[in-house]
Amino acid sequence: MNRRVLLVARSVTHHGGHDAIHRLAAVVGESLGVPVQGCFLDGAEPSLHAALDAAADAGQVVLVPTHVPPDRYLDTWIRRAVAHWRQARASDLPIVVTAPLAGQPALAGAVIEAVAGEHTVLGGNPGPFRSPAWSQITRHRRQVLVCRGPRCSAYGAGPVAAALADRLAEHGLGDDDVLVTATGCLFPCNLGPLVVVHPDDIWYQHVDPDLARRIADGHLRDGRPVDGHEPRRS
Repeated sequence: MNRRVLLVARSVTHHGGHDAIHRLAAVVGESLGVPVQGCFLDGAEPSLHAALDAAADAGQVVLVPTHVPPDRYLDTWIRRAVAHWRQARASDLPIVVTAPLAGQPALAGAVIEAVAGEHTVLGGNPGPFRSPAWSQITRHRRQVLVCRGPRCSAYGAGPVAAALADRLAEHGLGDDDVLVTATGCLFPCNLGPLVVVHPDDIWYQHVDPDLARRIADGHLRDGRPVDGHEPRRS
């Protein structure tokens, strides 16, 4: 059988966590001898939808929820995301899901091995745990919220965020000019991907990479909201 395996995780706050999922996928794939890819329900790339698109020619896709500790949110949203993907792609691809990684008996064995294995003595000092610079609020003129919740991620928030960041970098606009913050769900999910600019209170709906670049050009660089957008509350 032409089988693909997807390790499905949620976003974490540091890129090293994302890299760890991809490294785990590479090790598992080498052991199983089948293609294994890491993907994310929200907040990171590739999204579960994008990974399913890449695996659409497989005979079967096996999803492995890779969260520790167990996360009912991920369990629930994997099922919702797969159902949405099937409907959107009109696909009958066989997709199955395993028990969560956190519930696998071998996980306890791995912890026992770690306790019995080599240890590293911890010492040193806290280093830059606090700094006067970290008491300063950035001088940004605008803050941009980019929704990276599960629905907006499925609708393409990843490429939107990348296009926005690249365009701001081209304009030389850093955190002291425009502070871009990836968020969880902003709630009007049917309108996603969502990009919100404060303090202007402008909500951009159904944003694609082209619109993201125009927001960076017109609104964030030149100060003019694009496409006639006005504050949500006038």
